[in-house]
Amino acid sequence: MSNETLEILSNKEVIEVNQDKLGVQGKKAKNNGDLEVWAGPLSNKKVAVVLWNRCSSRATVTAYWSDIGLESTTTISARDLWAHSNQTSVKRQISADLDSHACKMYVLTPQ
Repeated sequence: MSNETLEILSNKEVIEVNQDKLGVQGKKAKNNGDLEVWAGPLSNKKVAVVLWNRCSSRATVTAYWSDIGLESTTTISARDLWAHSNQTSVKRQISADLDSHACKMYVLTPQ
């Protein structure tokens, strides 16, 4: 198994989303051709979001709050589960420029 595969399969933050005590499965929240947004509620009013580019070329994928069940006035902090980094004071939407067949996964926490 490659180191990259091991990192993906053993990502503790992604496993925490899978094991969240709320136990609600995520679902496809938006489909724009080969650009998809998947989202699901987590405990403590958090939301898990995956931005997925299924295209054969680089593209920007955007999740608007209305796509994922958040009020449009909500300000959140976003935890990037692959990069292990935070964005604070995010408003109205979250976007990512993604390579072909790439995805980003976030946990959004309302502030």
